[in-house]
Amino acid sequence: METAAQSSASWIWWFMLAFAFVVIFLPARSQKKREQELKAKTDALQKGDQIILASGIIGTVVGFKDEALEVKVAENVKLTVLKNAVVGFLNDRTANATTEKGGKK
Repeated sequence: METAAQSSASWIWWFMLAFAFVVIFLPARSQKKREQELKAKTDALQKGDQIILASGIIGTVVGFKDEALEVKVAENVKLTVLKNAVVGFLNDRTANATTEKGGKK
């Protein structure tokens, strides 16, 4: 039979395990979901879409090359960047479609 001290120690151990699960695994899961959404949006890019690159540069997509994009950042200035350098979108079509249907942005 367990003593009161052993019983409370057992509950503390289970509480610590549950807390570790919440702190470690749940945020990792939501981060993975955000990464998948970003990849899907990046794969759906079209010419004329405005994007934000990891370096903070804002440009317009003007072409595609395998796993890279040609981005116009100024008049007569084009950069070739990897698709995974895209961190944001200025003309997010999915957010605009939701807003147009009466949803909240």
